[in-house]
Amino acid sequence: MQTTQEGLKREVGVWGLSANIVNIMVGAGIFVLPAIIAETMGASGVLAYLFCGLLIGLIMLCFAEAGSKVTHSGGAYAYVETAFGAYPGFLVSIFYMMAGVFSDAAVSNALVEILGLISPVFKNPIARVITLFLFFSGLATLNVIGVKQGIGLVKITTVGKLIPLLLLISLGWKDVQWINLHWESTPTIQQLGQTSLILFFAFMGGDAALIIGGEIKNPQKTIPRAIFIGISSVLIIYIMIQLVSQGVLGDELPNFKEAPLAEAGKLILARSDIPWFSSGQQFLCLGCLAVRSSIIQE
Repeated sequence: MQTTQEGLKREVGVWGLSANIVNIMVGAGIFVLPAIIAETMGASGVLAYLFCGLLIGLIMLCFAEAGSKVTHSGGAYAYVETAFGAYPGFLVSIFYMMAGVFSDAAVSNALVEILGLISPVFKNPIARVITLFLFFSGLATLNVIGVKQGIGLVKITTVGKLIPLLLLISLGWKDVQWINLHWESTPTIQQLGQTSLILFFAFMGGDAALIIGGEIKNPQKTIPRAIFIGISSVLIIYIMIQLVSQGVLGDELPNFKEAPLAEAGKLILARSDIPWFSSGQQFLCLGCLAVRSSIIQE
């Protein structure tokens, strides 16, 4: 196995890196954003997804080029350090670390909150601390063991996160009322801009997957391919989720800002013959448990 000057093994291939990109980008936002988008743009909200997908694609093209030339670990701060020197790279790394600490703290707290919905035990402060300690200790241990094991967990959690969303799409498509997808009017540029600013959050984070640059096989080819697969997959999933949510709930979608997918899932599962779940809330909690589990980043 080829190693870098950092002593790291290059074991992350196209599908591993693609899974990492998808795992980071598909976060908690998509579980609530459909209602917010529908409130502003109605059925035409799909245009905002296409616009944001185009913008994030252009941004990630820059990362694809930089990641193909700067092949050691570090991601954005490694690129800045290479281009502008040690001090600018140091500043970027500090900002990256602070953002990671705060975002991981928020996401892990949300994870325990979701567990509290499943079992009251997790609402106990001591149980919360123990749960978070075991969670982060397990991820740290896995990273110490090796990147191969770490990226394996990324693939598993990515599949675990996408299964509820893909089931929602596949089961819900038959319940879509096409009249609910009819555009009442063409959105203005102002509406598109305002909605895109909110939606852009759901497309953030793909660059963080490139932090493990020193462990990527053949980065000149792997990084561009993985970015294309990852961004395309996320865009398609987001658009399909919006279409199914809008098609099932129609004008009622903006009324469920706290959990629009749970409400859509409840209606879809009530009309299906699946006996395993009694409500969409329980169904979608499985997906929420996997949200942003990619904090195993090196």
